[in-house]
Amino acid sequence: MTLVTAALIVLAVVGSNALEFWDPAEEFPELNTYFDNNYIGKSFATLQEKHPDLVKTSSLGKTPRGNDMHEITITSDVSNWRTANKPSVKYVANMHGNEVRGRGLLLKFAYYLAMSYDSDQDVRDIMDTTVFHLLPTINPDGFASAVHSCSGVSGRYTSDGTDMNRDFPSHWQSGTRLKFANETKMLMNYAARVPAVLGISFHDGALVTNYPWDGAPDIASGKYAASPDDALFITMAKTYSLNHKSMYKPAAQCGHDDFKDGITNGNKWYKVFNGMQDWNYMYNDCFEVTIELGCCKYPSDAAATFGDVWSDNFNSMFAFSKLANSGIKGRVTDFSGNPLKDVTITVSGIDKTIKVRHPEGYFWRPLLAGTYNVSASKHGYYTLSRKSVVVLENEPTLMNFILIPKSQGEIKETEKDEEDEDTVGEIDEEDDEDEGEGNYSNGDDEDMIQNDIGPGSDDFRETDGGSGGEETQEGNQDKGMIGDDTIDNDTADNDNRDDGSKDNTEKDKDDPSSRSRDLSPSVLVVVSILFGVLRTFC
Repeated sequence: MTLVTAALIVLAVVGSNALEFWDPAEEFPELNTYFDNNYIGKSFATLQEKHPDLVKTSSLGKTPRGNDMHEITITSDVSNWRTANKPSVKYVANMHGNEVRGRGLLLKFAYYLAMSYDSDQDVRDIMDTTVFHLLPTINPDGFASAVHSCSGVSGRYTSDGTDMNRDFPSHWQSGTRLKFANETKMLMNYAARVPAVLGISFHDGALVTNYPWDGAPDIASGKYAASPDDALFITMAKTYSLNHKSMYKPAAQCGHDDFKDGITNGNKWYKVFNGMQDWNYMYNDCFEVTIELGCCKYPSDAAATFGDVWSDNFNSMFAFSKLANSGIKGRVTDFSGNPLKDVTITVSGIDKTIKVRHPEGYFWRPLLAGTYNVSASKHGYYTLSRKSVVVLENEPTLMNFILIPKSQGEIKETEKDEEDEDTVGEIDEEDDEDEGEGNYSNGDDEDMIQNDIGPGSDDFRETDGGSGGEETQEGNQDKGMIGDDTIDNDTADNDNRDDGSKDNTEKDKDDPSSRSRDLSPSVLVVVSILFGVLRTFC
């Protein structure tokens, strides 16, 4: 992808958005200091008290030295965020305790979101469509022991000496690890409870956006290691770097760094195994990047540091978050309208599937503009496939699925209309042997780690995907178009749609091209399908 193409995508993401810049430290000067962990907890509690409809805070648990790992969730109607039709975006910082800029950045971001919702329509629009989860420090013990230094490792590790960014299960290594740092286990449990679509981990020591893979076993350190979503990650990385005040400028690089456009593939920079970024992408379907915020890890001048980092990254954080609502999004239900979880969403040409993890069956799959074949599969159900799904750059394509259980009867091979070349909404009879995604919050931490998340355990392996078809980067066809002939986008209850999709639903009802294929199933399955369709429209 050329710089011009990336710049156009970035411009489309940010657009003419009129986000009003202001620094929360103007009202709360403590935000421009090296505040301690207790201040984070008190600040979050104050925000929750003043903005109860927008803010919910909690602790992931206690570190070995008794510090809370504070978390804040911010969105409109926050009490119902778990069931809302909104993707989650997770920003964390201070994984290495002596890398401090992200702590102040995320605390200011929390204040900005909560305090701007009523007065800034652009912030309101973002919070009405996105759930933010912010963790300013995920290594509070390390920060407490860190000292002012631009380099070095004092405070980098947890209190038990663990480098957290080398402590997550690796998709490349076999065997089951039985012990992780306490902080790592809290984050793994949190990832299971809060399935984020996008993520950022903020670090210091360079000025660059780093994207997967961080490490690949058959590729030497210093060589490029492309993930299945490499083109998408490049665009995501440029969305951050090109909206930053200086990250993309060669003069802003640290020392001998030479990162074109302010981005780098992780393995090409240097190899990292067991990192959080790759783990989140592979096992949690969270498209995560690592942002290095500055050359000096722990500067002595807090006021200047936090003032600069806020203004430098303000636009980038918002532009990046909007990517959560790109690609395809929708809902998966059975024919009675009940939401289905653990459904595998496969996109042709991309060897990376995602799971439907939302309790109401909603899913989000970031994609670049183009035309794709997409399928939804779940063990015990017929696989539903859709061809020629058009994805645009600036808005998601809505796509809902109704899956038919195999217990309802036999479905015969899909018939094709003579005048059409593609079969859309076809039901495949292949038995999809999905493997579990892993549940990291089943009680005791040690049992949980041993049984559920070790690499090589059945519950922790990635389901094979990406079969069939070639991805084509064509674009800019009709909005939400799914081939020549569709099983309607409105296969879920209209009340659960985005407001903007309801008008399209009404149009599709009267459009003779929006018909379903003749599936030629048994009578019982026909009744099931008709019941689902009638439920959608009535």
